[in-house]
Amino acid sequence: MRYTESIAASAQALRTALPLMSRQRAALHPVSYAVWYEHVVNMNAALSRELLTLTKEGCSLDEAQTWSLYRRYIAELDEDRALHLSREVGDVLGGVTDCAERADQQVHHYAGALQRWLDALAHAAPGQHTQVLAAALQGTQDMQSAIGGLMARLALSREEVARLRQEVQRARSEALLDPLTGLGNRRAFEKALAGCLRSPDAGTPVAPCLVLGDIDDFGTLRQQLNNTQLEDVVHQVATAVRSVAQSHHVAVRLEEHAFALLLPDAGLHEAHQVAEQWRHGAAQVRPDDSHRISLSVGVTQLGREESARDFVMRAHQALSASRAQGRNRVTVLSADERFAA
Repeated sequence: MRYTESIAASAQALRTALPLMSRQRAALHPVSYAVWYEHVVNMNAALSRELLTLTKEGCSLDEAQTWSLYRRYIAELDEDRALHLSREVGDVLGGVTDCAERADQQVHHYAGALQRWLDALAHAAPGQHTQVLAAALQGTQDMQSAIGGLMARLALSREEVARLRQEVQRARSEALLDPLTGLGNRRAFEKALAGCLRSPDAGTPVAPCLVLGDIDDFGTLRQQLNNTQLEDVVHQVATAVRSVAQSHHVAVRLEEHAFALLLPDAGLHEAHQVAEQWRHGAAQVRPDDSHRISLSVGVTQLGREESARDFVMRAHQALSASRAQGRNRVTVLSADERFAA
């Protein structure tokens, strides 16, 4: 479930989004609303940043820009790939339909031939029955051969359907992966977060925990390192979080230099320990002799009847506290404020 806001919050988002949408050159349609909705509820930071860039100084979005934003930041399956799969499915269905039509023609043809052979047998002169039976036998063999060919074609179609099913599953899986690091992406995070909100342990000492990590001084690193070095830093920080994550944890890359780790059933002390292990692992990353990498981390735990937005917001507050206190540290913020790291 991508959207978890209440009816009241959704209504407020609608009231906020509509004036923004009306200023754009794009039509007021569901795709446009999805783009602006995710912006006004602050659930898609990367989308919001590009929206603000594209609309600064009075500029407005056209249809092409709106659809581009939707495809890159919201849609779960790449449009070109979806179109390709759709065409392949269409080809398979066309082949099956062709097989069915040919089979129907063969049956009608054979039925007519049987009637003709029966009539021929009824009126055959002495000695002609053998010829009629020979023709019937040959017709039956032709029918068997034709049906065999159609069955082979259907078998190939079944194999194609199985292949396409695997392709769709792979496409859906890839739509949830960050291509650089192999971690989950924001869509994967939102799916996992929605699952955490349904946890019966919310508000207890073993409720789901969220760890947010941000590479310190990334803007400076971008200016001082080349693209290859910068990507290597991101990849190694991702490797560090993967090394501390257990099989049931969900590690994702939210933005260029921002990561998250969802722990479905951990206490705050355990989440704090994992966060410290991740921070120490990231500190071992060295793009060159003159640069040291550090990580600011925020940790929090899901409160009872808490919304996804509030849960993530408190994790961001903890992360902001780590930055404010000098960076390269872990800050824990609990739902009831009884825990302090």
